Amino acid sequence: MLSREISHVLGAPITVLTSILSVLAAILGYELLRWAVLRRVRGRLSAGAVAFVRRHKVKLEAGRFIDRVWVREALAQDERIEEAVLRASRATSEALAITRARADAYVDEIAPYFSLSAYYRLGGGLARLAVGFCYELVLDPAAFEAQRASAPPGAVHVYVLNHRSTGDSLVLSYGLLRKVALSYAVGEWARVWPLDSLFRAFGSYFVRRGEKDPLYHAVLERFVQILASAGVATGFFMEGGLSRDGALRKPKIGLLDYLIGLRREDPTREIVFMPVGVNYDRVFEDRSLVAELDGPRAAPSLTERAIGLGRMLARAPTLVIANALRVATRSHRKFGYAAVSFGRPLRLTDWPGGAELHNLPDEARKPALEALAAELLTRRVAEVIPATPVPIFCAAILQGGELAVPAVEARVRGVLRALRAAGAPIALGRAFDHFHHRREADAGVPFLDAEVLDSEEAEQIGILAAALLSRRGILTELGGRYFLAPGSDGLLAYYANSIAHHLERAGEL
Repeated sequence: MLSREISHVLGAPITVLTSILSVLAAILGYELLRWAVLRRVRGRLSAGAVAFVRRHKVKLEAGRFIDRVWVREALAQDERIEEAVLRASRATSEALAITRARADAYVDEIAPYFSLSAYYRLGGGLARLAVGFCYELVLDPAAFEAQRASAPPGAVHVYVLNHRSTGDSLVLSYGLLRKVALSYAVGEWARVWPLDSLFRAFGSYFVRRGEKDPLYHAVLERFVQILASAGVATGFFMEGGLSRDGALRKPKIGLLDYLIGLRREDPTREIVFMPVGVNYDRVFEDRSLVAELDGPRAAPSLTERAIGLGRMLARAPTLVIANALRVATRSHRKFGYAAVSFGRPLRLTDWPGGAELHNLPDEARKPALEALAAELLTRRVAEVIPATPVPIFCAAILQGGELAVPAVEARVRGVLRALRAAGAPIALGRAFDHFHHRREADAGVPFLDAEVLDSEEAEQIGILAAALLSRRGILTELGGRYFLAPGSDGLLAYYANSIAHHLERAGEL
């Protein structure tokens, strides 16, 4: 009887304890299983990334594998950062510990954590899907190799680009996936999950546009210099933002100044600027960019954002299903060409005064930097911005005159002649392969045959460009004539402006 009562009293706690132990065992088993699965997946991704790098002989700098903890410690012990912290603390009457914590927060915000598997397996796969789905990429790997070979051993490689789209870094990274891993300065627009984690894993670092805090700029400057001094190939968009009218914007000199500043500690270190030109048949943000020509639009209200998000979520399933069906039935049509060209490198020490640019006082260094930035962007980058079919066609349309198809094709021929006279890269993809082969095989052909080839090429450009613009409702072709949609002039000018400088140069020759 007594044993039965003891068993009854102790039964409930034992049952509860047994349940707790069962739950803990289940949690432990789940965590062990998850750890084993993740370990295996990470191992396979890492092995695949290493195999990719070895197979394609990708050159990776040791600086690519700098740990965030090392960066943090290096910046925490940096004398110039310490001086900036002291100045900021005195200027704001803020406690030194709080100011130092603010500097540490800036480091965490800026610094990437490059992952080989994220860049070459996850990132490479996503880029291949995204770029391959949207565009046909036109890029000459031999031109990139020639550009890179011109740099002396041990030099810092800085790729300077024009900025056409938020997808520029994705297009270039995918195009050069088998050649080099690039780090980019990325704007605050990408500091949202999961983009922030992806960009950091790809080796990019975040930059605040318009930030006024001197402490932030001191941290960013030293970080950029540490990255560059470690030999990491970095790329940045000298315009600092997207063009609203399609033409090049005035170059920014902030990051340029930071990069050149690394010569204060290493005066013999060579810096080589690699110009890169990017252009598209379709820029996804074109309508919103053109709409901001007269100034930025007012920020949408919370209600407008919610409505916009709701519309996007409502349309998303339809778009996914429709595009999946197009891919499955092979009826998907791309948005034209995305083209990348590589220009003449510039060694800093070959630029007049470049060897001592880092030693100039602020009032003299700023105009010197502006002159260097103008040389890089408005000359060396500008001269390799490729001309794709839509910009060529838009330039022909906006020259004025008849919109009959033969008349527009005649103006397209004129634009092509001017581009070739200016030495501009003309980016034409697989649809034009037979024209390339005929030009190479028939070098030195009689004038009449060359004219026939030019006419056929202009006709093909007209067909492709008109089809792309027609799908977007910008123009229609009816009865052998083109008809422009009301209000389409801004978009046509946006694309034509991307190659207008080539045509101006041809007119000056």
